Amino acid sequence: MRAMVLAATLGGGILGCDAGTGALELALKLPGQMELRPSGMITITVTAQAAGESPISNTSVLSGTSFSAGELPVGRDVQVGIVLRDVSNRIVGVGDAGALVDIVGDRTTTLEIPVRRPFVYAASASGLYSFDPTLDPRDMRFQGMLAGVTDPLLTISVGGDRLAVVSSAQVQVVVTATNTVTGAITIPAGTRDAAAVPGSSKLAIAGTGGITIVDLDTGVATTAAVGPVDRVSVGPATDGTLYAYGLVGRVVAPEAPPPIGTCTGSSSVVAVAIDAPSTVAPRSLPSAVSDLTAAPDAPGVFVTLPCEGEVARIDGDLVGEVAPLTLATIASLERASVLTIAGDRIWAAGTRPSVAVCDGGACTAATEIACPATQASSLAFVTDGASLIVTSMALDGGDPIVLDAPARRETIIDVDDTARQHAQVLKALGVTPLDLVALPGGQYVALVTSSRSYISTLTDGNFDYLPCLDARTTDWQLFDLASSSIPQRVRTSCEVEVGTSDIFQTWACDDPPIGEQARFPDYQPRSIGALFGAR
Repeated sequence: MRAMVLAATLGGGILGCDAGTGALELALKLPGQMELRPSGMITITVTAQAAGESPISNTSVLSGTSFSAGELPVGRDVQVGIVLRDVSNRIVGVGDAGALVDIVGDRTTTLEIPVRRPFVYAASASGLYSFDPTLDPRDMRFQGMLAGVTDPLLTISVGGDRLAVVSSAQVQVVVTATNTVTGAITIPAGTRDAAAVPGSSKLAIAGTGGITIVDLDTGVATTAAVGPVDRVSVGPATDGTLYAYGLVGRVVAPEAPPPIGTCTGSSSVVAVAIDAPSTVAPRSLPSAVSDLTAAPDAPGVFVTLPCEGEVARIDGDLVGEVAPLTLATIASLERASVLTIAGDRIWAAGTRPSVAVCDGGACTAATEIACPATQASSLAFVTDGASLIVTSMALDGGDPIVLDAPARRETIIDVDDTARQHAQVLKALGVTPLDLVALPGGQYVALVTSSRSYISTLTDGNFDYLPCLDARTTDWQLFDLASSSIPQRVRTSCEVEVGTSDIFQTWACDDPPIGEQARFPDYQPRSIGALFGAR
């Protein structure tokens, strides 16, 4: 491990906590392995935020071992993070103090921050895969796989110097300076979700038996047996006490467009104190919920409503069992699926549904989607393919940024054509965001998604010219909300079910462009995480 010490002078009294001028000495811990170490950085942005305050950021040019940090909040319980950029303003390194720090006037505060490349991790049943957004997608190092990880379900960044890889019944600890597994902690089986506890080395893990609080330093795991919990997030209540908020009865947006796909269900929420986990009863919510996230620095829990197509805030006392909880809409988002909070903004993803054409008359909730079809009322094809919507907004819904991604198409080729040019191009029947993570710096969000494309048999009633095709794919994608673009995408798997026909009987998924091809055999991501990222 190498350390680079950068000295900076701070303005004083900004938060009104301590008067005078303070000095901050940052020790940036860089990995010794060059493939893990940021390179090419020209500028450094230091961001400091105290609880309940807006973040303050200052950017300076790196000059040897010093830079000017400008005015940062002098006060107590301040979170400090850095972002390193190259000459093109691309983020090449990130760091976070992990624990809160007191910046005191008229003193020098020393702070050690691990700095890493902004790796993104996708967990699947076959392993834990990494992506380095700082590299060209055609670079062999752009995609990697961590050794020694067993059946990962989730990947949670803890302080940046450690990665918690959560499986069904254990937490493996990965040291990010070397990307090696250093230990494991046993947890109750049945994991469904996990979240980091801000400013600590703890995790909150949701599972079939309740919410488990795990301390990575001591290895102690304590479970509040509140019943099955599908999603979990951690944030403060009005008195500052940290709680794990769990979603019970998660409702996923339907894959098929209306009226074929219908959205119904009910959900509830449960709050478990981090420092004193105990059994409490879930409380009903007035609408079905697909995901929830808690603001890490101030009271506030937000949810996605897939049936209404909205992002909303939960209003009411989540901790005390008093008046019923209500939902306050802060933004519209079709088929809202997943969300997170990074800094003082919400990041969310949903889907614009496809437009279906059905055989046997108008499409209904009973319309069949099967290859080959067995009912008179069946899906024929879609005219407009489904597409992803990614949005970012302030906690009150203000200042929205929306990226309405172009609808993707999958090419299915006739294997018997040696030229590999006889093909069917399928529009997406449905696209489902499985998980998202907001990367440090407020520019990028990464998603893992599953998609389905379908077309029925081409026939004149007597002769079947082309078979029906039912293709399913999974993707890793990086969204750049600053430029409203998708700079990187990897198709991690593609499978196609082929019906029968009188000719052209053998079909397969065509290869995507070189920069979008998976380096490893087909795998299906089920969650995503990032160093210093928010999910």
